Amino acid sequence: MPSAMRLFVCSLSCLLLSAPALAGEDMQLTRPMGMGEAYRAVASSTDTIFYNPAGLSLFKRYAFDVQYVVTPDYLEEGGPEEHIFNASVLDNQLGPFATGVAYTRVQRTGDSKHGNRYDMAFAFPLGDMFHLGLNVKYLNFDRNGREDAVDAVSVDVGLLAVLPMGFSVGVVGYNLTNTGDYLDHPMSMAAAVAWSPFRSLVIAFDWFANFQRLADPGDMVGAKDQGYRYCVGAEYLVFGELVVRAGYQFDDASPYGSEHWYSFGAGYVSESFGVDLGYRGPVSHGWGGTLGASVRLFL
Repeated sequence: MPSAMRLFVCSLSCLLLSAPALAGEDMQLTRPMGMGEAYRAVASSTDTIFYNPAGLSLFKRYAFDVQYVVTPDYLEEGGPEEHIFNASVLDNQLGPFATGVAYTRVQRTGDSKHGNRYDMAFAFPLGDMFHLGLNVKYLNFDRNGREDAVDAVSVDVGLLAVLPMGFSVGVVGYNLTNTGDYLDHPMSMAAAVAWSPFRSLVIAFDWFANFQRLADPGDMVGAKDQGYRYCVGAEYLVFGELVVRAGYQFDDASPYGSEHWYSFGAGYVSESFGVDLGYRGPVSHGWGGTLGASVRLFL
């Protein structure tokens, strides 16, 4: 077995064996949102910093991305609005390493949570087919009643295999050092597969596991159980420039209860820039939908 293959298999085995000690989060960003969060084996833009940092080294490019995501009626009808601003930079033009940096601002109106997240990610190829990525993040949030968990440093580790016949497989571990914030940043993991039968179409499936789901969202130090999320999505490139996306998600990983979500998105992409819109809505009620928009520059 080639050395790169041995390293990948060994790393993958270690990550899977450690899964029961992990759990999961995801960033509601525009392109993945449109695909129902089925993105960790696709991971080909600056969003990969958050979903699977191994994807940073897939393509030689320099990209800058600005996103805005808003959720009216966050968690409940008539509840607070959540606003997320994100700016990311990806550089994979020089040297063997790809690097990504990002800043995220989270603000909930009428709610107690607000603050910042800073990410620095690295990735490098393990031969022609495999990629390994690491994301180091600093979380600085304020929340009433949680003065003991306002600052934390944690890491994500991702593996990505680009296989023959258009298949790719990803495995990611999130928050591998405990942040103490089990609502939004628990320890987590995900496994994903994507298939691109031809260049303009991608079909993806993600499985997400939260092994630190709070039994009571109001009790941060209380009992925890397990929860899972299943995501399926697709992306289709029309006429070489227009993009349409759709996805579906069953989420049993949230401490707030199970929910089914539908999503869709659209965008325009050229050699120098891209624009994306995405929406995610709950199946069981008419409030709590999330809308995202992003602009990307390729230099």
